[in-house]
Amino acid sequence: MFAASSQTPNPASSYSGCQDSVYKDPAPSDDQASVQTGCLDLEAKFAGFPEPYLWVKNLSHRFAGRPGQPDQLVLDQINFRIFPGQFTGLLGESGSGKSTLARLISGQLRVQEGEILLNGQVISRLSRRQRRRAKLGIQMVFQDPFSSLHPQQKIGRQLEEPLILQTKLGPADRWAKAQHMLEEVGLDPEIADRYPRDLSGGQQQRVAIACALITEPELLIADEPVSALDPSVQAQILNLLMEVRQKQSFACLFISHDLDVVSYLCDRVAVLRDGKICEENKVDRLFTHPQHPYTQELLSYMRE
Repeated sequence: MFAASSQTPNPASSYSGCQDSVYKDPAPSDDQASVQTGCLDLEAKFAGFPEPYLWVKNLSHRFAGRPGQPDQLVLDQINFRIFPGQFTGLLGESGSGKSTLARLISGQLRVQEGEILLNGQVISRLSRRQRRRAKLGIQMVFQDPFSSLHPQQKIGRQLEEPLILQTKLGPADRWAKAQHMLEEVGLDPEIADRYPRDLSGGQQQRVAIACALITEPELLIADEPVSALDPSVQAQILNLLMEVRQKQSFACLFISHDLDVVSYLCDRVAVLRDGKICEENKVDRLFTHPQHPYTQELLSYMRE
């Protein structure tokens, strides 16, 4: 069980960015991390490995600068993979590009450079309408649960809505599944008749998780889902995710700036610094044998 922590990593780093990227291949028998720079030949690098569910290839993104100013590079040659059922943590300070990456994967932003593959299908070229028609198995949980819920709509209706869009279930079956999902996340089914304003922050986040998982997605993107909650409630939500993970086999990209949270929940972790992945490895390996100076500094700060 996860115990709440009051520490929040935010070291004042002397490093200007991650000039070299340390990538750890996901093969269980391979413990050698390799250093790569620039655009990777990913087909050759991962030849012979099992097919990932999510594959991000050489992804870069820029935001338009102010008049007379150059565009801002927010993501620079991002490469990583997530396999079915795998929880991968994405660590980084504010402004490192974590949320931009989540928005690109979920389709909220148009991909400018690189590719995103889901189950072998290139989804980075699909329009929003095409993504909806394809019914891609991606759902998101956001940092602020209240803002992700419709304030004027009852909880039950909000749980039914993704079922209306993505399934052929009738009204009775949708309602039954909505109530069952509330039980799955530890809430009384009677909450279905309430509004978000009637719930606590922890209850709202449970509802948000229920809304995301009710269609049984294959990939959940959780963008700082517990950072706005009290420490005791954070622990409840993390334990809930672990419990639901045992019942639904889904992969997860868990975005956070909290090392304790990532070490508890995730199988692998990637460290993002100024739009670049500095280091990626299994959680226990990275936390005990960090190779990049920024990762070493981040861990040292947390151990003080």
